[in-house]
Amino acid sequence: MPYFTNKEIDMYQGAASYENPPHIYALTDNMFRNMMIDKEGQCVIISGESGAGKTVAAKYIMGYLAAISGGGDDIQRIKDVIIESNPLLEAFGNAKTVRNNNSSRFGKYIEIQFSAAGLPDGGQIRNFLLEKSRVVMQNPNERNFHVFYQILAGASEDERGECGLAEPDYYWYLNQSGTYSVEGTNDAKEFSDTRHAMNVMNIDQNTQWDILRIIGGILHLGNVTFVEQGSNASLPADPAFLQYPAYLLGVEESLLCKALTERVMESKWGGKVEITNVTLNPEQATATRDALAKALYSRLFDFLVGAVNKAFLKAKSDYSIGVLDIYGFEIFETNGFEQFCINFVNEKLQQIFIELTLKAEQDEYLEEGIAWKSIDYFNNKCVCDLIESKVCQLEYCSVAVSIAACSHCSRNLSI
Repeated sequence: MPYFTNKEIDMYQGAASYENPPHIYALTDNMFRNMMIDKEGQCVIISGESGAGKTVAAKYIMGYLAAISGGGDDIQRIKDVIIESNPLLEAFGNAKTVRNNNSSRFGKYIEIQFSAAGLPDGGQIRNFLLEKSRVVMQNPNERNFHVFYQILAGASEDERGECGLAEPDYYWYLNQSGTYSVEGTNDAKEFSDTRHAMNVMNIDQNTQWDILRIIGGILHLGNVTFVEQGSNASLPADPAFLQYPAYLLGVEESLLCKALTERVMESKWGGKVEITNVTLNPEQATATRDALAKALYSRLFDFLVGAVNKAFLKAKSDYSIGVLDIYGFEIFETNGFEQFCINFVNEKLQQIFIELTLKAEQDEYLEEGIAWKSIDYFNNKCVCDLIESKVCQLEYCSVAVSIAACSHCSRNLSI
């Protein structure tokens, strides 16, 4: 973009806030100078509706900090980790939604650590609230996480053959929404960027291959369906569909089938413990399949965040700048509990903004007797109190969702 070039970096570096128009670089430079002058850590909270530009703003903040700080081989390595962590985590944590083609479906707190001289020499990332449900279900006109489409578009012939990769419409976990591409996005090129980012994080080739196998295994796992057998029992509709996920995940077909169609119950009678294998009906087996896919993907994502933190590794930091980037308030046709939680987090952040800006400033004007026109605003404290109340009733929350739905769109929505 023409507003985020080296020219703008030079323009805002060390400049007073009144010298130039408002800019994300002005905010970042102010944070950096406050950190060095006050000798204490800084933090920026990025909030807003989905598609407002939160993730892009976080990337520009990190890019600016990398550009204005010093050099040296070790410093450059940390800068590379800061910059390359974005395409890696976006591939595995971002997806197309109705309102945003590159929506973050997880929250993250990025802490960039600096030496006393203001050189970036470490950092860490904390992730939370990954939208695991997206792995197994997407609303119309949405996509699963980017990495699934990147692998199908950019994997080599050997990788495609080994993992049994096909077109996106072949996989149940990708074909529910009917959307497979994003305008202006080259999934094959972005897969190359993702692999490069893995190299920067010192993820070796064998581990990268294991990651591809897990992604392929999840895709094939979604194509396993179940039919009823006898009373309250199920079997895979076609046992052949177990072969690829079992092979790619490194388990025996029989053990995978048993894990999907049975569960272990433990009962205690007096001092005795009795263990019983209970068979699952097709609906329960399908839910178990989806739970396994979500658990695999969630642990893979945690592993990648850990790899980034390992590349950042630093025992002690002098100062730090934190960037909180959460995925935005959004209302889907079907809203899961994960989206309910993140919408609640956004409401709490909005409370902070109200308290620190509109309410605090106007209260100060009142105390000082300054004449001004009062600014009306909606105080969302009632929404937060409703959810946080010990006697919170879900039917009341349903009413709140209906009110919010009417404010954002005309369709009937559910939670």
